[in-house]
Amino acid sequence: MESIVKEYIEYAKKKANIEEVINKKLISQNDSFLKLKEYIKDNEEKELEICREISKEFNNMDILKSYYAANFVGHAIFHTEIADEEMGKNIISLFSKNIEQACQFIDNVSQLYNVDEDELTDEDIANVNIEVMYKTDYKSLEAFIGIDMMIAPLMTVLCSNQDLRKYFISLDLMDHIEYLETYIQSLSYIHVSAEACCKTKILVLAPKTQRGFFIEASDMSNAYYLITLLESELYKKELLKRYGIDNYEFDENVYNIASGTSYAKEMTESQAHMQYYTIYAMQKDGSYKIEDENGDLDLNTMLYGDMSPEEIPDIDGMHIIIMDSDGMWKKPIKWNMSYFSKPHQKLKPYVKILDEISDEEYNNWIEKIKNYNI
Repeated sequence: MESIVKEYIEYAKKKANIEEVINKKLISQNDSFLKLKEYIKDNEEKELEICREISKEFNNMDILKSYYAANFVGHAIFHTEIADEEMGKNIISLFSKNIEQACQFIDNVSQLYNVDEDELTDEDIANVNIEVMYKTDYKSLEAFIGIDMMIAPLMTVLCSNQDLRKYFISLDLMDHIEYLETYIQSLSYIHVSAEACCKTKILVLAPKTQRGFFIEASDMSNAYYLITLLESELYKKELLKRYGIDNYEFDENVYNIASGTSYAKEMTESQAHMQYYTIYAMQKDGSYKIEDENGDLDLNTMLYGDMSPEEIPDIDGMHIIIMDSDGMWKKPIKWNMSYFSKPHQKLKPYVKILDEISDEEYNNWIEKIKNYNI
């Protein structure tokens, strides 16, 4: 290991002093850190190797300093195609280890003010005596005041590597994140990466033409995004009429926004050209029922805005969409670009048209669905 890297790691292992906790910028302005940045600037080919060594030491570092180190490593990962598995896991583990400590800080503050946590205000948190909390429990203090620095590296890792996204989700940290969002609202951004679907295979059935086909959807978190790209891909492959879609007008601007090659410069809308049902809508006779017993719309019967591709109901593990012109409302469902704009640069949303199924397979799936709802 380069001596300049060793020097930085040794600094990062030392407990942050009260001045560094009060003024966090002092950590990024430390001489050993500045030398490291300058060294990597002159030796770019060694950047990832050095960052890998630094990430191995996260758990041995002072908490506040480890956040700065993770941010530094995350910046290097951002410029790679897919987040390195080892470095990514080290960033996730650092966040996982310290988020409970950050939650403990809220409990400590409530005890300091002698009030329930629910009664704490933003002003209470902002005006807390840092020196007192440093002496009382410096680890929870550091974990809380610096955890927002973990958002950028964590987002980079989760948005660029779906295996790491699955690993992060398996740690079941969302309750802790939502708890801290009350005090650190920027943590809500982590939902963007956690909710983006990994590669998901979906069967699309088109009763109008009695055909079906498989698609693969990835890196999106709502059904409107899925529909936008699905209809665009059918247009691009000249398959619209084959599956019963009429009166479709391709909008290149919408497609570019949805595929992430450009960003909306003004209010932009897209709309559905079919009704998109789930398996729960089709009845035994092949008709559709989308109302519940009270006559209200049953959202489980249709693809709706906040439904992730991974949440589309399935039979035998296969997610299924039924697209049909029957039951179309007079006014088509429309949505603005907030539903089909890529929320992070490292996400790569797409819908890929896969194989068409045979007539026999189509009939078998339709019968399965009809019998499923008896």
